[in-house]
Amino acid sequence: MGGKPLSALQLVSWPREDLSFEILSEVLNGGLQIMNQAGCTIIGGHSIDDKEPKYGFAVTGIIEDNIYRKTNIKEGDSLYLTKPLGSGIISSAIKKNIASKDCIKEVTDLMTTLNDKALQLASEMNANAITDVTGFGLLGHLIEMVGENDLSVNLFSNKIPFLEYAEKYLEQGIYPSGSTRNLESIREHIHFDKSDESIVNLMADAQTSGGLLFSSPKKTSENIDSICQKIGIEIWEIGNIVSKYKNKVNIIKS
Repeated sequence: MGGKPLSALQLVSWPREDLSFEILSEVLNGGLQIMNQAGCTIIGGHSIDDKEPKYGFAVTGIIEDNIYRKTNIKEGDSLYLTKPLGSGIISSAIKKNIASKDCIKEVTDLMTTLNDKALQLASEMNANAITDVTGFGLLGHLIEMVGENDLSVNLFSNKIPFLEYAEKYLEQGIYPSGSTRNLESIREHIHFDKSDESIVNLMADAQTSGGLLFSSPKKTSENIDSICQKIGIEIWEIGNIVSKYKNKVNIIKS
């Protein structure tokens, strides 16, 4: 973690008999806009005819400053999250054609927001460890951060940000199968009160283009408001790193 993108190859699989090239053109333009925002040049690409549409990039970049490893957490660190959770649940609601226009806009804006400002913030806060929150959900990636360290995490359930519509659709029983598998795989490593079951489900939700999760020394939080204002980003302090528990993640109320 900590790289700066320079160039990218565009990779496309497209069902040319089922989806028009006009739609593909919109997809390519969207990718170009995001790459321009990231300061990354598209230098070519590859495309094939496929039954299922797929789109992505192979990116080349450099790391000029620090290489941030996700397992380099330190006792006493505070834990921060830079985007709300719930995009997996909302994506399922979109697939079921029940998501509202406001909901779709909210999650689209979230997923198309780059993490460059988040990385800048983490750097200015002298982060020790950084990871992104994607397919394994917050809890899965957090347990990866703890790794084999003799440390654990206090996670403050009442401080974690969730998308409003994600909570609404979860109450309606919408929950992706990938998120269910996430929860099953990490349940033995977490401790929580049964009253927090729905919140834990949200914490395990598989994210698309989620934010950064990072730990930094507690003293850096003294200037956090001014740093956030300068960079133009909002973040949430959601926990801390401790050594007194056997569980990897202890979900509590602060």
